[in-house]
Amino acid sequence: MMSRDRRPILAAAGAFALTGVLGGCGLIGEPENQSAELSEWFTVTSPVFRDEQELPPRYGCTTYPGGQGKTPPLRWSGLNGTRSFAIVMDAPDRSGGAGVHWVIAGIDGTVNELVEGAQLERTVEGLTTSKKAGYAPPCPPKGERHRYRFTIYALDHPAPFENGAALKDSLPAIAEHTIGRGRITGNFGGN
Repeated sequence: MMSRDRRPILAAAGAFALTGVLGGCGLIGEPENQSAELSEWFTVTSPVFRDEQELPPRYGCTTYPGGQGKTPPLRWSGLNGTRSFAIVMDAPDRSGGAGVHWVIAGIDGTVNELVEGAQLERTVEGLTTSKKAGYAPPCPPKGERHRYRFTIYALDHPAPFENGAALKDSLPAIAEHTIGRGRITGNFGGN
């Protein structure tokens, strides 16, 4: 049985560990390993929104008018030598700190786009901040506008983690195998 005095310490340690994991993948703060820091950046675009602009309503959760919870279409330039891609979608503006909405890896290295609402085969999905695998669409509290970052990682490994991997395992695995990355950010909410 855990004493009450230790619970706040363990909770703080858990929050610190998640911050370290997000930082190691380049999501927040500075990367914690040299390969992530030295990776090349490539271009990510979308035919439905521009970087730092509004995501169309259909890509939000169903509690928003028009929300369908679909993944937006994304396109990227990639790099030579890429064995696979991973995508991490995070929301840095959450009141409780950055939240991860999607972790997917094992996207074939020859692929350079994701279609709207894509269901990718032969990929692996890690758990999100809410401890569920799969895509969690933008769904900020009513009246709040949040940023949603889609970071695409070029990897030197086919799939660096297994289905259902916790963030503490999936994000460092992505960071360890990153040879390049690109990002597009969309805004959602505020009504």
